[in-house]
Amino acid sequence: MTENQEKGSIRDSTTDPDLRFKYLGFEVKPGRIGNLFKNEDDKRNWIQRILERRQTGSKMREECTLTAPRVASYEKIILTITSLLLVFSLFLPWFSGYEETTITPATTSQESGISSSTGEAGTQTGQKDESGFTSLSATRKKQEVRREYYSTSALGALGSIGDFLGKMLTSGIALMLTGLLYIIYILLCPVLAVYNLYAIYGIKGDPDSVALKFKKVLKYNWLPVIIWTFCLIISVAGGDYSFSTSGSIKQLGNSYGLTVYLGILSWGFYMSLAAFIVNAIKAVEI
Repeated sequence: MTENQEKGSIRDSTTDPDLRFKYLGFEVKPGRIGNLFKNEDDKRNWIQRILERRQTGSKMREECTLTAPRVASYEKIILTITSLLLVFSLFLPWFSGYEETTITPATTSQESGISSSTGEAGTQTGQKDESGFTSLSATRKKQEVRREYYSTSALGALGSIGDFLGKMLTSGIALMLTGLLYIIYILLCPVLAVYNLYAIYGIKGDPDSVALKFKKVLKYNWLPVIIWTFCLIISVAGGDYSFSTSGSIKQLGNSYGLTVYLGILSWGFYMSLAAFIVNAIKAVEI
């Protein structure tokens, strides 16, 4: 008897008009929604279509999102491309900068008055001849600034980590953490790329269970994004270098800070970051 009452209460609660009204989503447009049909013929046509679908055993609405796959085929193609880009980006420039060299050419002399312009330095001397006339001779120097650009890939940075690791570990907590975390970031690129591809093509089962497992794998793509954001935040605190930056790229400046962090990162790194973000966002959508 008690069980029947409980079943009856459950049935009554699920068939409550207010609950059904909210469940069906009519609260999206509250109030009177007006006439749903153009005329009576249009209404009869829709009712006839519904009755025909019920006779075939179909209980779902047309274009129902419940029947749509959580991970569409075109999304798998996009995620495959982004995963391959993670590996490809390792061979592209991740860190870049330039050195400036000032070149001063040989001096030239002229026996006339000149005015110095930007980038030029001039000196004038005067001598009197026998007639008392003064002749002016000017020396003009024009400085030329040349830039030599340098870049290294993620694999190149790992190959030369032995030269810079000691310097980073003694240059303050911000630069030390950034160096260590970026080593992890670089290693995550091939690891997560392989893991993503396995989740796309290796996980088997019904669509819902596959999608849920795929979601768990894609969540790990947030780790590199968190690393980049955390290093961005701590770079604001900055820190002094334990080594001389003379002869190094200009982006290093005299101390480590936000401009240094953003200035040395190149387009190859941002390609990997964009691929991680696309994969992580899909984990939210599933």
